[in-house]
Amino acid sequence: MPRQLSGSFFVGVGLFFLWLKLWLVSPHDIMATVTPHDDLLFINLAASLLSGDWLGDYNQLTLIKGPFYSMFIALVYWLNIPLLLAQQLLQAGAGAVFVLALRPLIRRSWLLLAVFFVLLFNPFSYNYPSVGRVLQLAIYPSLGLLVFGLALGLALRAGDSLRRGLPWALWLGLVTGLFWLTRDESVWIVPSLALLLLWSVGNALVRGRGWRGVALLHLLPATVWYGVLLLVCGLNYLYYGVFVRNELESPEFKAAYGGLLRIRTAEDRQYYPVVQAARRLGYEVSPALRELEPYLDGEIGNRWQRICACPDLPAAFFIWAFRDAVTAAGYHMNAVDTLAFYGRIGEEIDQACSQGRIECRPRLTSLMPPWRPEYNAQLLPIYGKLLRQIVTMNAWALTQGGLAAKVEGWRSQAPLPEMVLFESITRERVLPARKDVQETEPHFHRQLNREKTRLLDQIGRAYQRVVPYLFVVAFCLTVGTTLLDLRHRRLSPLPLCNWALLGGILAINAVITLVYITSYSEVGRAMTTAFPLVPAFILMAGLDLAVRLERREDDR
Repeated sequence: MPRQLSGSFFVGVGLFFLWLKLWLVSPHDIMATVTPHDDLLFINLAASLLSGDWLGDYNQLTLIKGPFYSMFIALVYWLNIPLLLAQQLLQAGAGAVFVLALRPLIRRSWLLLAVFFVLLFNPFSYNYPSVGRVLQLAIYPSLGLLVFGLALGLALRAGDSLRRGLPWALWLGLVTGLFWLTRDESVWIVPSLALLLLWSVGNALVRGRGWRGVALLHLLPATVWYGVLLLVCGLNYLYYGVFVRNELESPEFKAAYGGLLRIRTAEDRQYYPVVQAARRLGYEVSPALRELEPYLDGEIGNRWQRICACPDLPAAFFIWAFRDAVTAAGYHMNAVDTLAFYGRIGEEIDQACSQGRIECRPRLTSLMPPWRPEYNAQLLPIYGKLLRQIVTMNAWALTQGGLAAKVEGWRSQAPLPEMVLFESITRERVLPARKDVQETEPHFHRQLNREKTRLLDQIGRAYQRVVPYLFVVAFCLTVGTTLLDLRHRRLSPLPLCNWALLGGILAINAVITLVYITSYSEVGRAMTTAFPLVPAFILMAGLDLAVRLERREDDR
């Protein structure tokens, strides 16, 4: 096979792969749900953006989550691109950028096309109903892969010239900022980025680049990233009077929530971070918190408990019940006053702790439930179990019977007004809420859709069968080539990229392990963040081996 394919043929084959993927996922419709803290929240925030009202009127939900996904929905609405199509294009674009980043190292174009194909058909991108829901995780894994691709592209060009590296640095800063504005746990990517950029700095200096140009290229992403965050904080200050990215990161909310987590009782137990006994102690020492008692331990708290038939408010629901209670107490009408109220709760609980009026833990965290000694025995087994699920791309095994692309059997769960809103904002066909409506589709249409999703299921199962074994092989190759490089006092870029990818996978797993142990065990959706990185890790090891073998042939 020739090393180089013509540029037009290379692009044409890539576009054919994209068309094939879009054709196969075309049976997927938007699933409308009345979930005011998830799907419906993002739709409502996008509607406010489209109305020119930033994130809309202030309430307990306005500043609770990162705004970028709603901004993405609004953007593709204005571009007249259906939301599910836009999300598939983003995933394909992330794969294309990753491939372009590798061009300085990989001379065989067909290898790059193979990389694009494998990244494009990653099973996370067609698992239904996950891809049919309006959730941040519809774009978050793709953004993570895009950040890695841009960082790798910068690292491979920083040693050449300022002109070649500058676009990659600018885009890296912008996309990292948007990535940071999508979900709150994005800190997991920092060690991987640091590793790639440190190698990039060292490589550029060794190759004789001036330190000013090197400093500019590698400080620019952080500057742009920070500028993106400042812009959103500034808009929140302009509209709501508080300079925050979201309220969960505000010192006042952390003081209140972290204060509640400090209270120690004999009834403390896993998955219930603030049990009723702890709340009662809090009511005794905090007049501000006492304002919430009729609601948090009344109808609002009971309503949230009924959702899961739980004996108390679990970690997954407590933060929502807490904020709903604050709203019922007359706050969340004004952001400044609301944060001041949260600050009073934190101050009063901390004062009671320091005075010894209640038994408290040290304030080690602000939002994560406290670590208990009995969790130590669970840490390694659960970390290993979740890592196996990531490597086998089997996040849904415990909740949905495994990965599946089919739409049949799923229906929207929303009244007509919400279904119209979903359809209008997303520009997508909304999954019918009734089975008899679905059955009115022509038989040939339903049969074709079944065949498309059946083929996707087969591709997904092939990934799940092959990827775990290849991952082990890739890990062994990466260790071996790294040791070989260190023996020769160098470190090639592809093994280094693989260590960054592996670091990202392990960091994501660490985050979801902490959540699994301390908060709730349903972490399958969050696990998909790592899914693009797993085949990327395998591909980088294979490409590195191919490059080394090709170099050996050229040296003969």
